[in-house]
Amino acid sequence: MSTVQIAAPGAVGRSGAARRPLGRDWQLGYLLIAPVFLVILGLVAYPLGYSIWLSFQDVKVGAPGTWVGFGNYYKILFDGESRIHDSFYSSLRITLVYVVGACVGKFIIGMVSALILNAHIRAQHFWRTLLFLPWAILPIVGAYSWKWIYNDVNGVANAALTQIGLIDAPILFLAKPENALWSVLVGVIWQGAPFWTMTFLAGLQSIPSELYEAAEIDGATTAKSFVYITLPSIVNVIVVTVMLSAIFTTNTVDFIYTLTNGGPGGATETFPLLAISQGLRAYDLGIGSTIPLLFFPFFAIMIYFITKRLLSNEEG
Repeated sequence: MSTVQIAAPGAVGRSGAARRPLGRDWQLGYLLIAPVFLVILGLVAYPLGYSIWLSFQDVKVGAPGTWVGFGNYYKILFDGESRIHDSFYSSLRITLVYVVGACVGKFIIGMVSALILNAHIRAQHFWRTLLFLPWAILPIVGAYSWKWIYNDVNGVANAALTQIGLIDAPILFLAKPENALWSVLVGVIWQGAPFWTMTFLAGLQSIPSELYEAAEIDGATTAKSFVYITLPSIVNVIVVTVMLSAIFTTNTVDFIYTLTNGGPGGATETFPLLAISQGLRAYDLGIGSTIPLLFFPFFAIMIYFITKRLLSNEEG
C-alpha cells in the first residue's frame, strides 16, 4: 500500500525559489514602480507644489516675486475694492450655472438614449454608433463645428430658422450676453451626453430581467418599474457619472474658449478662463495660480467620494 507524504510546514521554504532573499523582492518592486513615481512627481506633484508656491507671492511675468502669504486669497475672496474680487464671484456664478445646466442636460439625454438603446429595437448597433459619434470627435473640432452653426451670416441655425419662417433677422447666439452661455451649453451637452449614455447603458444591462418580469406580473407600470427598479439599481452609476462629469465640465475650456473666449462682456467666463486671463493676459501669475487652488478642496472631496464608491462596489 502506497503512502502519501505530507510536507512539513517549513519544507517549502527550503526550496531554491523560496530561499530568495526578501530584500531583492522589495528592490525589484521599487524598481518597477519607479517610472510611474517619476511621472506622477513630474506631471502632478511638481506643478501642484509650484502653483501653491506662486499663490503665496505677488509675482508678474518677467519680474521677481514678493512674498504676500495669504494676500492673494484675501484679495480674491474678501477685498471688495479689488477688481479680481468681483470677477471671481461673477465667474463662480457662471461656472455654477454652466456645470449644473450641462449635467442636467446630459442626464436627461443620456438616460433617455440609454433606455432606448437597452430596448430591443431594430438596427441597434447602428443607433449606438450614431449616438456615440459626438463623443469620438475631438472637443476642439466639435467646438469649431458649433461656431460655424451659430454664425449669424452663413450659419446653419440662422439659415434653417429663417427658411422655416421662425425669425426675420439673424439671432446673435454668441454675441449677446443673454444668449451666449446657453448656446455654449447646447454644444457642451451634445459633446458630453454620449459618455452618460454609455455609463447608464452599462448599468441598465447589469439589472436582472427577472426583476422587471416580477414587477410586470404584480401589475407595475413602466413608470413604476423605472422609479422602483431601474433608478435604485443604477444609483451608484448615476452618482459617479455626475461627479466625474462635473469635474470634467468645470475644468474643460475647449468649447467656451473657442466659441466665446469668455465673452461677450464676461458672460461666459468660468473660473478656469478667469485664471487663464489673469495668468496669460494680465501676467499676474500669483492671482492666476490662486484661483484654481480655491476650488481644489471641492475637487479633492469629490474624488474621495468617487473612489470610496468605486471601492465599495468592487468589494460588494
